Amino acid sequence: MAGEPMAETVRAGEVRAPAAAGGPPAARRRVEFLDVARALAMVGVVLMNVTAVVFSAESAGTRPMDTAVSVVDGALSLLMSGKARAMLMVLLGIGAVLAWRAADGRGERPFALMLRRYAALGLLFGLPHLLVFSGDILTHYSITALVLAPLMPVLLSGGRWRPLAVAAACFAAAPFVEYAVPVPGEWSALLLLVPQTLGFFCAGVWLARRPELDPGRDGEPSRLPAAMVWTGLIGQVLGIAALFASDLLFPREFGPDGVPVLGPDGTPVTAPGAELLTSVFATLSGLGGALFYLGLVWWLMRRRRGAARVLGGLAPLGRMTLTVYLGSTAVFLLVMGPWETQVPMLAQYALAAVYFAVMLVFARLWSARFRYGPLEWVWRMLVHLRPLPLRRRPRAVRAGAPAGPDTVP
Repeated sequence: MAGEPMAETVRAGEVRAPAAAGGPPAARRRVEFLDVARALAMVGVVLMNVTAVVFSAESAGTRPMDTAVSVVDGALSLLMSGKARAMLMVLLGIGAVLAWRAADGRGERPFALMLRRYAALGLLFGLPHLLVFSGDILTHYSITALVLAPLMPVLLSGGRWRPLAVAAACFAAAPFVEYAVPVPGEWSALLLLVPQTLGFFCAGVWLARRPELDPGRDGEPSRLPAAMVWTGLIGQVLGIAALFASDLLFPREFGPDGVPVLGPDGTPVTAPGAELLTSVFATLSGLGGALFYLGLVWWLMRRRRGAARVLGGLAPLGRMTLTVYLGSTAVFLLVMGPWETQVPMLAQYALAAVYFAVMLVFARLWSARFRYGPLEWVWRMLVHLRPLPLRRRPRAVRAGAPAGPDTVP
């Protein structure tokens, strides 16, 4: 990759180290904690998807929800629901900045490349996936990234706090979009999510502009990871408070039979204030969870102790999240699809755990021999409209200077 004329857009978490004057092209180095965080976010997304791709027996009412199922499902929802997706959104914002800078450094047009990148992701991967799974995130992320593209020059200029100001404006606008554009339920939900998702992307742009992400500073003391952990916890507490306030101030209407009153679109009738507070909860909980997990992973990785070594083993999985994400849907549909509404929820979670164990081994073996994940390679060739090498070449060793462990061939 490094030094090749057709070098690929830098992967999220991958940055170019400074080159010596008159020397060879600088090797590209990865910020490892971003790969680890992406892997953890994908684990959370797939765990939340496993019971949505194929409905469980408990969800269909063909099997009672016993205590063990309630505890496991509740704990996973508390830890991952909304937070894993938000973390992926923030990471996508970071990756967009790194890709933009890499393309600009090569003399390419970063705006055109970003448009091709996310148009290809949405059209060729997202839409087909959406046809088999209504909870697809690729199409939604691609649409929002295309909205982000023209904003990148503005977000990358001026003060480092500018992306956070744009993010705050997006979060504030999100709950009002649904009322400003009267459209059917599903499209209304999508319109609500686009400004919210854009806000998460802008938070990632802010993080990417922080000097702490410079690989030359790796290991230097920084208060940012710890600050992210505490800010994330506070955000989640405030989000829960907003949810309780919604239930207290705007109780749901119930009919004489005890069933919630439904509107013309078939959804429970809720007051506008309740929807506003629910949106505030989703924003604070998602952003708080994303900052908490990102900060915690970053802090643990910088300490370089046992936890860092364990987490580092997830990095190969984080470099092929597109393959992992689409592969999970295929596996769940093939294995459980014929028995939908009959498979117990705990069996679904067990299948997801086995899937990740297998994919982790696969990712380690694959990344040792190849530059990209299988679908990541296809995606990059579609973006660049030309063949890209897949196999890793043996690392060149200059006389008296062995290749460093962070060099990406």
